[in-house]
Amino acid sequence: MTVLRCTIAIASLIFMFGSTTNGLAQDATVPPSDQAPASGAAGRGVRILPPEPPAPNAIANEQHVQQAPAHAIVPAPVADPGKQAAVLPVLKSCDRPVRKPTLRFGDGVAFDQALKSKLRRGRTVVVDMDTPYAADREAPLPLGAWLNEVKQSGGTVSIAPYCQKGRGFGGFFANLFGGGPAQPYKAARRYDAVLHVDAVDQVVTQVEFAPRKAAR
Repeated sequence: MTVLRCTIAIASLIFMFGSTTNGLAQDATVPPSDQAPASGAAGRGVRILPPEPPAPNAIANEQHVQQAPAHAIVPAPVADPGKQAAVLPVLKSCDRPVRKPTLRFGDGVAFDQALKSKLRRGRTVVVDMDTPYAADREAPLPLGAWLNEVKQSGGTVSIAPYCQKGRGFGGFFANLFGGGPAQPYKAARRYDAVLHVDAVDQVVTQVEFAPRKAAR
């Protein structure tokens, strides 16, 4: 009796083991469509693909955008408000050689009388020109007549440029002086004359009558 029970138990175990093996084999052979549906996107038939690497052209374009071109304009640095800007030098006109002239030039008889009175004293007389005249032109009357008397009486009429080295002042004495009667201007016969010329503007600004040096 005991032997019969053991035989039945062993047979039952063999049957159960065989059924399990057959079930696993059937599951492996069943196509995916007959299997139980999976959960999530896989269960809906959606295929999840891994992200594709970026194309080489896209990477090159991104690098080109990020890197500034060689000809890019670099903004200028902002000036420091604490530092003062460089001040350009201002060109100033030169001062006239004689700060305190004897008299000012004027037209007419009044100037003749004033100059004659000054020259008779035998001292240096400086005439200041309110309106300078071109150095290569005749002196305005009546000043030109006085200069002509200096020249005609054996005196010298020279040019003294200032501001910078003079240029082109020679060879125009023939047209420099205005004519006039000699007798009224005889007070100039004891003088030499010096024309002070602004060499930058090429104009006569002052005329100096200096007592003539005695001949040796």
